Amino acid sequence: MQIYYGPYIIKTHELDQKLSVQVTSALGDVSMSEEAHHPHGFPNGICFNLSGTKNKPEAKGLKKYAFGEYTFILGINNIGELSLFHSVRLVVGKKVIDGKDTLTLAFLKDPKSH
Repeated sequence: MQIYYGPYIIKTHELDQKLSVQVTSALGDVSMSEEAHHPHGFPNGICFNLSGTKNKPEAKGLKKYAFGEYTFILGINNIGELSLFHSVRLVVGKKVIDGKDTLTLAFLKDPKSH
């Protein structure tokens, strides 16, 4: 499934009880912000930056998306970063697929053990 959110394209794919999320844009390169793993003080938020463009994306209000059992909220802040907020019941992994940062979201077996 693909979501068009401002200039960002969010691609999702569910496989082996995990949800892969990849963020791209036709305007430039998108990467996860290493220094902003917890935007706005939320431990369950991840920021994405758009580089290679002179025009920063406009701020956009929060919107909730659900894919089966997976739920997350997207928003674009005033400096054009995309924030993805996920359930605290998920564990998040990061890997690179085809040269693009990719998130893997999976449910914790026992949320209290994390």
